[in-house]
Amino acid sequence: MRDVMNTAPCGFAAFSDDGTVVEINQTLADMLGYKRVEVAGWHIDKILPPGGRIFYHTYLFPLLKVKSEVEEIYVALRAKDGTDIPVLLNAVRREIDGVFLSECVCLRMLQRHAYEDQLLQARRLAEESNAAKAKFLSMMSHDLRTPLTTIYGNAQLLLAEVADAQLLEAVRDIRQACELQMTMIGDILEFARLDSGRVQVSPRAISIGEIVSRAEALVRVQAADAGVDLASAGCDGVTAMADPNRLQQILLNLLTNAIKFTPPGGMIEIACSAEGERTRIRVRDNGIGIEPDQLQRIFSPFVQLDAGPVSQSTTARGVGLGLAISRDLARAMGGDVTAESTAGTGSVFTIDLPAATVVDTKSEASIPV
Repeated sequence: MRDVMNTAPCGFAAFSDDGTVVEINQTLADMLGYKRVEVAGWHIDKILPPGGRIFYHTYLFPLLKVKSEVEEIYVALRAKDGTDIPVLLNAVRREIDGVFLSECVCLRMLQRHAYEDQLLQARRLAEESNAAKAKFLSMMSHDLRTPLTTIYGNAQLLLAEVADAQLLEAVRDIRQACELQMTMIGDILEFARLDSGRVQVSPRAISIGEIVSRAEALVRVQAADAGVDLASAGCDGVTAMADPNRLQQILLNLLTNAIKFTPPGGMIEIACSAEGERTRIRVRDNGIGIEPDQLQRIFSPFVQLDAGPVSQSTTARGVGLGLAISRDLARAMGGDVTAESTAGTGSVFTIDLPAATVVDTKSEASIPV
C-alpha cells in the first residue's frame, strides 16, 4: 500500500466477498487500537459490534453487490478495548486481478455523534415538555372553567332577581367578564392543541349556505347590540370540502372581529362564490381598517391591534389568538385565510377552501366545544 494511503487522515480497509480483510491502513488500525498485521486476514465481523454485523450481512454487503457502491453510510466499528467508534463510510466494490474487493473509506464521527446525542436528548426533553404541557392544559381547562361556570350561572340567576338598576349593571358586568374569561381559556386551549397537532379535522362536501346562516344567527344579537347591520349574499348552492364545525368556528371568529372593529351604523357583509376548483367566503366590513404595516402581523399568535374608540375597553379584546387559530384550521382543511384592508375604510377577510360537487346531507354544524 502506498505511503500516502497508509497515512491518510481517514481510515481505509478492503475486504473480499467472503468478508476477509485484505488491506487496512495505519490510520484505521490506530483508530481501532490494533496493529495492521493483526487485522489483515480477519473476517470483518471481528471489528464490528453485534448490531453492526447484522447490518453488514443484511444491508451493507448486499447493497454493495447490487449497486457496487454506497455513500455516507453510518456504521460503528468495535475497537480493541471494546468501545464502539462511529464512522461515516463510503465504499465501492470492484474486480481487481480477478477478485472482487470492497474498498472502504471511514471518517471518524465523534463530534457528529455527540451532536446526535444532544439532539436526541433535546427531543426527549421536548416530548416530556409537551406531555407536561398537555397535562397542565387539561388541568387548567377543568380548574378554571369550573369556578367560572359557577359564577356565570349565579350571575344569570341574579339577573332574574335583582331590581336595583345599579346592582343589575354590576351583575351584567360579572356575567360579561365570565364570558370573556371562558372565551380566552378556550382560545388558549385550542391554540395549544393546534400547536401540538392534536386537533383533528374531517373535511367533507358541505353546503356553505347552511354554515353561513347558522353563524349569522349566532352573532346577530351581538351585532345588534353593537349597532352593526349584518347581511349575506350568494351563499345558497355554494359547496366546499370542509369540516363544518371547524368552518363555523373560523366564520364566527371573523364575524366577531368584524363586529368588534366596526363602529355603530356600520355594515358587515358575507359573500360566497365558487371560483373554479376553489370556494371563497368573504367577510367584508366598513370599520376602522388595518394599517398596512400591521396587516401581516394580525395572523401571528398573541397579536392585538388597537381598536380605538370602537372597543368598549382594552380588556375585552381576548388574547389575540382568534385569527391565528382560524388560519391554522383553514390550512388543516387544505385552505387558507387571508386579509385585505384599507385604514379608515374597512377590511375583507377571505376563507379559501377546496370546492366540492356532492353535498353531504349530514353537514349541519354545531358550536365547537
